[in-house]
Amino acid sequence: MPPVPRNTGRVLGRWRSSPWLDNAGMGVGTAVSGTLGWLWGLVSRTWGPAGPAEPPPPRPIISLPEIEDGPLKLTNIDFLNDENGRAHHTDEFEEHNVVRRGQPFTVELRFEKTYDEGEDKLKVELHFGDNPLPNKGTLLRMPVGKSLEDGKFSAALDSSEGGYAKVKITTPPDAIVGKYHVVIETMSDGKTFRSRKTDDNTVVVLFNPWVKDDMTYLDDDAQLGEYVLNEHGYQYYGTSRRIGKRPWNFGQFEPKILDVCLRLLDRSQIKAESRGDAVKVSRIVSKMVNSADDGGVLTGNWSGNYAGGRSPTAWNGSVEILRQYYERNRPVCYGQCWVFSGVMTTVLRCLGIPARSVTNYDSAHDTDVSMTIDNYMDHNLREIDGGDSVWNFHVWNEAWMARPDLPEGYGGWQAVDATPQETSDGVYCCGPCPISAVKNGHVYLPYDTKFVFAEVNADKVYWLVDRHKNLRKLRTRKAAIGNKMSTKAVGSNARHDLTENYKYPEGSDQERVAVRTAVSHGLKPNTYDDVIEDEDVEFDVHADDEIYIGQNIHVTLSMKNTSSEPRKVTTHLTARAMYYTGVPAHDIGELEKDVFIPPNGEASVEMTFTPREYLDMLVDQAIVKIHAMAHVDDTNQVYSGQDDFRLMSPDLTVKAPTKMTLGEQVTAEIEFTNPLDVTLSMVEFHIEGPGLQKPKKISHTPIKPGETVKVTERMTPRKVGKKTIMASFTSNKLTQVTGELDVVVS
Repeated sequence: MPPVPRNTGRVLGRWRSSPWLDNAGMGVGTAVSGTLGWLWGLVSRTWGPAGPAEPPPPRPIISLPEIEDGPLKLTNIDFLNDENGRAHHTDEFEEHNVVRRGQPFTVELRFEKTYDEGEDKLKVELHFGDNPLPNKGTLLRMPVGKSLEDGKFSAALDSSEGGYAKVKITTPPDAIVGKYHVVIETMSDGKTFRSRKTDDNTVVVLFNPWVKDDMTYLDDDAQLGEYVLNEHGYQYYGTSRRIGKRPWNFGQFEPKILDVCLRLLDRSQIKAESRGDAVKVSRIVSKMVNSADDGGVLTGNWSGNYAGGRSPTAWNGSVEILRQYYERNRPVCYGQCWVFSGVMTTVLRCLGIPARSVTNYDSAHDTDVSMTIDNYMDHNLREIDGGDSVWNFHVWNEAWMARPDLPEGYGGWQAVDATPQETSDGVYCCGPCPISAVKNGHVYLPYDTKFVFAEVNADKVYWLVDRHKNLRKLRTRKAAIGNKMSTKAVGSNARHDLTENYKYPEGSDQERVAVRTAVSHGLKPNTYDDVIEDEDVEFDVHADDEIYIGQNIHVTLSMKNTSSEPRKVTTHLTARAMYYTGVPAHDIGELEKDVFIPPNGEASVEMTFTPREYLDMLVDQAIVKIHAMAHVDDTNQVYSGQDDFRLMSPDLTVKAPTKMTLGEQVTAEIEFTNPLDVTLSMVEFHIEGPGLQKPKKISHTPIKPGETVKVTERMTPRKVGKKTIMASFTSNKLTQVTGELDVVVS
């Protein structure tokens, strides 16, 4: 007897339990059952449960009983996941039958008797949602013809043999994204049979950036590999002077992630016909990733108190967050901007929309839609809260899509932001906002372009408020906002700078035109005027480069007198621990000093803080803000400047075999040395890796000053290819301690 195909075991197993066999006549049922049992035994003895490693041989011809009176009954649908997965770039999904729209996929139908393509008629139906209707585009009926129709729902016979028929099905490039039930209808000798809607017979249709007519089409294989298929990336944090990065597990192909992404769309109550529109889907995802309105995925917390949840710095990726949300059916605690962005990247990539996380340093939060960031100080040179703020960094997303709702030229990368900062159309969401509109100051285009423009290109305006509440404009800093915008480079672990995508070179004619164009559409269109400044003392405030936690902080205010007269300067310096959002946490110290500068001379003011003075004051991100204020008594010149910097953390060392074998267990080791002169408590290690290890928390005993500790974790690779082990460390005094190791699984 010829060999049996690889998938026959699954097909025969389902056929053997078919209701038709149970109700068939004694002779036919016994004969078929005996034949199938013999075949099943042969398959099991020859190959075992796993099946052969080599491609299957040609299908054998199996004699089927001829049933003259009954209809042509379907016994199984094989969605050929290996074949379709490779063609549709969905082979990394471990669950569901997943394809991309606008591209044919193949199913294999198995009938209980011989299929005659000349006599028997087939029809494929796709049912979307709880109440599918033809006029809503949620119930599609497709007669199986001889060829597919481009750009439409259609089905065509590919081949048939005995009781098998291969059918190709295609969806249009604007099809609804989500899960469809597949129903097969047959007509044979005037008798009709319809298969039942079951969870097994479903197909999930995603956006398809590989197809030209899909609005997410991206004509660059390297970028598609990075922005759709790559499960590993980085989140950039810190300050523009001291950029930090940590690995992030996007894990869009991990088990249950597709389920939770589809649940988010269902829960959002987005209209079915809108689920094929990447503009509307990305906007709704930015709403559903936060929990501010509709019980979405993440609850934000910037207080520093994370009781009842997990500190945002403890997450290594999106997988654990999304799974927890799926299993508990309630928002996960807690997130901050890079966590919201990481989860949003995962959801968009999972749905098929090219996406990346983007960090903007010196990111403005404009609260009055003036598109300027106003800073006020009183006559004693003390800061006055004016509502606007500047975050040391802010992380949002970019998603790639066409914008058919806008004039030509605004497609491509769009900013979308899930962090709940301000409402848009009454809910906490942001975008999609065309990056090209931001660059040119076209802030009148949707969505939320004014807000994004201010984040990256607002001018910082300093005002002096006198005793009578009168305002005097001191100066305008034109390059203070929007610096070193960062994302992971395509195909490497390097940082890619995106600043030029958002704005022209600072101070150029094009950049000034864009700023003035944007401000003219704000709430204060007539207040933008350059200040003619008459200043003869130059100031610069800065801290030492690359200060690690545990080292002294040394700050210098340098002054240079460019006049031929002496100058007396009153200086005031403060050092504060800050949240990365620009909100002060604790005062570290301050210094006030009068300085005399000779004609054409220089002078400086310095202050130093030891670890014992600042360590207990630090909060998440270990960011310190130095604020310098100065008044030149002779000329009434006023200076206000600052330097924000991140105290750097040590790295984790991750050790494991860099070459692994699928299914073979290995041990990974994480090593950490306490750099501080205090004992660390509340110690936790977190480790994970897509295709290698589910997210896991490992608690540890307190770590003494200078002590080195090692933790180990066993893992068994589930997928082949390049993978990354990601680890992080948190404690009462140190956070944002991370490490990673790239491995190859074969």
